[in-house]
Amino acid sequence: MDATAIVIIVVSTALAIIFKLVLFKKIRNWMDQDLIKGLAGDDNDKLQFLQDKLERLKSDRVPRKLYQEHLTNDANEFEQSR
Repeated sequence: MDATAIVIIVVSTALAIIFKLVLFKKIRNWMDQDLIKGLAGDDNDKLQFLQDKLERLKSDRVPRKLYQEHLTNDANEFEQSR
């Protein structure tokens, strides 16, 4: 193989990995937003409250597997505080 072929292989592999990572992040974000919208229903105040809580969970570096539990508890607390 010549240098051009090697460069093409390296560049295309790097782009494929980057594409996979970007797509993975977008899908995770869509899943989080779907969870929030499901918990909030048609209540825009609750939706905004849960989005703020999600941002706080992300900034506190809470493991993703605990997001549903925390957001469900926060949604229940929001309903009880009304």
